[in-house]
Amino acid sequence: MRTRASLAAGWSAVAVLLEVPAGAADNTPNLTGVWLVEKPQAELKTTAGKAPPFKPDAAKLYAERKQAKASGKKTADPVATCLPHGVPRLLNAAQPILILQKPKQVTVLYQANHQSRQFYIDDPMPTPDKMPDPNYDGYSAAKWEGNALVVSTYALNALTWMDDVGMPHGEKLTVVERYELTDPSTLRVKLTLTDPETFSAPWDTQLTYKRQQNLRFKEDVCAEKLWNPPSSSSH
Repeated sequence: MRTRASLAAGWSAVAVLLEVPAGAADNTPNLTGVWLVEKPQAELKTTAGKAPPFKPDAAKLYAERKQAKASGKKTADPVATCLPHGVPRLLNAAQPILILQKPKQVTVLYQANHQSRQFYIDDPMPTPDKMPDPNYDGYSAAKWEGNALVVSTYALNALTWMDDVGMPHGEKLTVVERYELTDPSTLRVKLTLTDPETFSAPWDTQLTYKRQQNLRFKEDVCAEKLWNPPSSSSH
């Protein structure tokens, strides 16, 4: 059970994140705020609206998963069992995100399954011989390129889907996210996806987020249904 002291410490940490207004100290764009993806892509497409350049085995697996999903068959969707969405699927979730920006760190909180990611500005990328063990949301290194926040995410495990209908990937997947304000209320995120095990070439897709004024996160409880509750007539 969390004590009152630990809860206070948690809120203090959030308060510290909010102390420095985004862009105030270092002339970077202000990304702080609540955002919602405008048109979530259940089936991830390239910026040209086409299918990614799959390798044959990956194309076959993706087609099988899509067919199973469309026919209503039970699939092994990791999100259905409360596992993390992974990247890039988490960026496509139709739930709000909260960006908290400081000069050397950008934290993104996600309403979906109450996940979070931390981007440390100018952290070096690890060398191939010192790559961390893969996990669901990987590890991210960030930098500013002009007015764009560029986040490189690597060391992703292969247990997640890249979209809602089953796009596969391997452990060599890297995701480069480029966050740019096109106006004070619009955040464009361009994604470059590279995975030599799954795709024949890197490819790009793009998401647009809209700023949400006065929107607060709701509770998002993920509970896999493991049992059937008794009916009202049972004793």
